[in-house]
Amino acid sequence: MLLDVAARTSLQPKYDIVLYGATGFTGQLVAAYLHSVQDLQGQKWAIAGRSPAKLAALATKLGAGVSSIAAELTDAAATADLVSSTRAVINCAGPFSQHHAEELLGECARRGVHYSDLAGEGFWQAEMAAKFHQVAERSGAKIVLGGGVDSIPSDLGCMLAIDALPGEGGPIQARAVYTEYTGSFSGGTLNSGRAMSRARNEGRVTAAMEADPYLLAPGTTGADSAVGTADGMPAGFGWGLSRRQPFFMGRRSTRASCVSYSECSSVGLWLRLGWVYASRGLGYFRGEPINLSPRSGEGPPSWLLEEGAFAVEVTATAASGAQAVATVVGKGDPGYGATAKMLAEVGLCLSLDAHPSAAGGVLTPWTGLGEALAARLRRAEGGAFMTLDVARTPRAGDGAAVR
Repeated sequence: MLLDVAARTSLQPKYDIVLYGATGFTGQLVAAYLHSVQDLQGQKWAIAGRSPAKLAALATKLGAGVSSIAAELTDAAATADLVSSTRAVINCAGPFSQHHAEELLGECARRGVHYSDLAGEGFWQAEMAAKFHQVAERSGAKIVLGGGVDSIPSDLGCMLAIDALPGEGGPIQARAVYTEYTGSFSGGTLNSGRAMSRARNEGRVTAAMEADPYLLAPGTTGADSAVGTADGMPAGFGWGLSRRQPFFMGRRSTRASCVSYSECSSVGLWLRLGWVYASRGLGYFRGEPINLSPRSGEGPPSWLLEEGAFAVEVTATAASGAQAVATVVGKGDPGYGATAKMLAEVGLCLSLDAHPSAAGGVLTPWTGLGEALAARLRRAEGGAFMTLDVARTPRAGDGAAVR
């Protein structure tokens, strides 16, 4: 069933937002954040997943004001009922290539319901873009891939830096340098790694795909296509005595940002991460050790969820030599404490805010939500969660830098 934009806007869904996969480690963090935000006070929203018992327990923990929906994504009717009940769906049930997220995403694309998730499986994202971009364009659904730290800091950083160079002709080169990334990993992270290994064995992921920085933009040719690597850095870039080092998120973020983009980390990032781990005795000094072999449903300790942080500087350089530097900084373990809030804010933006009226499709946070999402993240937690700033370094004779 494919609903066009006119049909979709005539419907009045029951919920403003539905969170699927709410009972997992990250899902519970997202649910707790949604329950705390002022925007949903007096609004209707729901948690969803496969287990009625786990959903009931979480609903009791959260308190009044939240409904629950039990639905198996292999049940087409149940999935259709879930999607048709809401303006937006956010999904935490990964690995997404294995847990039938295609059924949920596809139903949203067909029905004109906005969707976002935390998938880090690039091959699966490419499959979803190929299958559902045109479907979502017709229905008006915005399918925002990478609703967490995988994409938002670098994607919005690129947006801010490039938008600060209006009227510049020729290609713009953007480079992101992560200067802080203090956090840990969960059982879900390990499961996603296993999903990638399984996909390689099945032939869904090839070496050429993993080396392609434009995997999610088929047919795109960038200024660096002939010489770049999957993270956009020059061929041969690697570990060594240099102030810039490889960054494990580069392959994911490059695919979700902009043409002629590269990403790496500073030496300081790794030194800062080592200091945090050592000074806390890997968490033993806090009474909550970091779990280095987490199972499903397990993740970073509570102190790291709060004390973790990330920071990235994105420098955009125009052909004329003019530059703009965007700085994106956030509090909380990047992959969990911070990502949970980012995904929740993406969902709220999709459901409640007036965002760009561009056609739907499979999009990035920048192309789907743009400045509306940046403004929402700046306001989150009274402005204490994230900062997104930009300054332009003018060419000679242009005057002072602008901010």
